[in-house]
Amino acid sequence: YLKKYFNPKTGKVGVGSQACQAIALHTGIIPDSERSKVLAYLVDRIHARKDHLSTGILGTNYMLEALSRSGQVDLAYKIVTQPDFPGWGWMLKNGATTLWEHWEFSDNTYSHNHPMFGSVSQWMMQELGGIQLDPEAVGFDKIVIRPQLPEGLNWVKSSYRSVRGKIVSNWKRVGNVVRYEVVIPPNCTAHVTLPVKSRKPVTQNGKRFAGEIRRGNGLTEFRLGSGHWEFELE
Repeated sequence: YLKKYFNPKTGKVGVGSQACQAIALHTGIIPDSERSKVLAYLVDRIHARKDHLSTGILGTNYMLEALSRSGQVDLAYKIVTQPDFPGWGWMLKNGATTLWEHWEFSDNTYSHNHPMFGSVSQWMMQELGGIQLDPEAVGFDKIVIRPQLPEGLNWVKSSYRSVRGKIVSNWKRVGNVVRYEVVIPPNCTAHVTLPVKSRKPVTQNGKRFAGEIRRGNGLTEFRLGSGHWEFELE
């Protein structure tokens, strides 16, 4: 595949569309040493369209995740919130209360209540709320909480009713502090990864968090058991 479709000099995959670049990043087929080129080509294609998408039902899903997990969550958020055509903001601007089948408004040709571009809901839950299933989980006994905080977004409330109970991941910016609320159901553990800009202690309910913490690359990681947890980070 790489020999036929990948240009290592430019980072172009296939025809170089947003979808080609995003799917290649998402699947992991691109070697780690070449991913930055593929990402840069994708970002350039997005900027060429004034930060709008050109993807369809499949590519859109992969692109939002590929951007968010490659350090480009701000760009992903900008794409999602663009108020003009094409995009979800355009739907809202034109009175949509449900997702349309097609980016353009349609008079009895395309459905106005259709999950065609519903992958944005998954992106909100998994990337903004950060609620993900651990690959090693059995019946949701292991959870990943890894929210991302794009510029321009000040709070998120997210929850998922798993087979073991309700999982909650909320966050809110308050000045220089970000307040997190996490609920882990009974008989579950969670690997929590939170973005942090300072080396100040993580506080839980006003006191220094006593659990084991790993820090690096602007992230703070720790494990939680079942319960209702509240944290503050700078």
